[in-house]
Amino acid sequence: MKASEKVCEEMRSRIHRTIYILLLCLLVIFMTTSVFMTNLVWVLLLANWVLEWNWREKFADFRHNYLLQAFLVLLGVHLVWLIGTENYIYALYDLQKKMPLFLLPLVILTTPPPTPKEAMNIGICYVGTVLVVTGMGLVRYLTIADLPYRDIVPHISHIRFGLNLCLSLFALVWAALKYRRPWLYCLNLLLSLWFLAFLLMIHSYTAFIIIIVTALVLLIAYRNRMEKHLRIAAYAIVGGILMLSLGLCGYYCYDYYHLRPLSTEPLAKTTANGRPYMHLKDSLIENGNYVHNYICEEEMRQEWAKRSTFPFDSVTSSGWSIYPTLLRYLNGLNLTKDSIGVTHLTAEDISAIEKGIANPVYIQPGPRKMVYVMCYEYENYHCYHRVKDFSMLQRLELWGNGVKVFLQHPWMGVGTGDVVDVCQARLNQTHSALAHKDMHTHNQYLNFLLAFGLIGFAIIVFFFARAVILSGSCHRILFTTFLCILLISFVSEDTLETLAGIVFTALFFSLLSIQKSNTGTALPNEKHSSALLEKSSELSTQN
Repeated sequence: MKASEKVCEEMRSRIHRTIYILLLCLLVIFMTTSVFMTNLVWVLLLANWVLEWNWREKFADFRHNYLLQAFLVLLGVHLVWLIGTENYIYALYDLQKKMPLFLLPLVILTTPPPTPKEAMNIGICYVGTVLVVTGMGLVRYLTIADLPYRDIVPHISHIRFGLNLCLSLFALVWAALKYRRPWLYCLNLLLSLWFLAFLLMIHSYTAFIIIIVTALVLLIAYRNRMEKHLRIAAYAIVGGILMLSLGLCGYYCYDYYHLRPLSTEPLAKTTANGRPYMHLKDSLIENGNYVHNYICEEEMRQEWAKRSTFPFDSVTSSGWSIYPTLLRYLNGLNLTKDSIGVTHLTAEDISAIEKGIANPVYIQPGPRKMVYVMCYEYENYHCYHRVKDFSMLQRLELWGNGVKVFLQHPWMGVGTGDVVDVCQARLNQTHSALAHKDMHTHNQYLNFLLAFGLIGFAIIVFFFARAVILSGSCHRILFTTFLCILLISFVSEDTLETLAGIVFTALFFSLLSIQKSNTGTALPNEKHSSALLEKSSELSTQN
């Protein structure tokens, strides 16, 4: 090859490299902010990879990269299990939706890994974007009246965004411990506290469980790589957070169920105005009172008309009727459900009820509200077996339904495209409250078991476990952190059924597996890529 051709080849390679890093930065920016731009950027990444050529080097990377092989096996399982499916339209849609899951690892794992500086720029773009999105969410929360917590974060599911918050939080802690700059300690501490506060704002219960479990796993797995004083401090912080969380949950549960004087026998039979009370012995408890005791609907209706312009039988902006909302709100304030109880409500209470807030505890976000919501969901299931409109109970209903479907097809599953159809058919047959809702299983493990059976699931688990073990990825702290976040999220969510979850999984599974660990362990493809870079440098020197 002539010297001029070598220079052109080197320049071409540098252009492709610059475009590659730029597109990775754009991908981590748009993955939480725009579905359209996310799709556009990953397609451009693929196009840049194709135009880069270098097929011999790419094939060499594929031969030595166990993780890339695992992703291709995942694609192969999806394709093979098309044989057993009946709904080919949904199956093809599912494959089209999951293209980033199969193609992003192909691009990233056959391209030389980002240098430390490039990786830092990608990380800054990612954490910075997460911070900006939390700022946008705060502005929306403060300026949009009656905004549901699910809609605080724009453009992305609050659950998927919670996963990004978890990863960003651990990345901040990792960066602070790695670089050990006083100003970085302070900055990352403030950002971490803000991310935790935002998780409370969006009611991300799962995220707090992920953070605690992941922190415990990291402490156990990497305790020998930490300095003694850091290890002691980490155990103290994580242990303190765990004990505080359990203590608060226990205290709020006790406060929720501890009966107030209004709920003790004997119960009054009439109101102060002489009208009869209605007491229903259904045992539904909220805020330490039986919700359906001390009810005089006639007095509530008359007094409400004096306090509010909203008709007593109207529906609030949140979709709930005034009457049951008022009933629960009075109950939460330990007031009787009659004219006297309504009279004691403040203007702020009336406004909250008109917005559909059924419990005074729900006005401000926080751990108490989270515990009270879960307790109320449990009480509804315990008393009425009600699951509709309750997120955790809906998950339990869907999991139970999915397990029973799986037991009917344990070995080969129902096929790539039939999971939703088969689960929905059984919900309809059993007259479930979730019938005709077209809902997923809300559990990625169960989703794979239903689609591919024990055989397909075992194949997927074997190749990914093999890849993580043989490649040495488990020695990389950030990769292990991401893997814990991902695997825990699979329990309560079908993470790989949305673009945000798919890109989150494919991008960070690939990027974090090829970054060098603190021990210096390198993946086979890292060694190969390093050799390519050294060869390129030698050619440049010769020219």
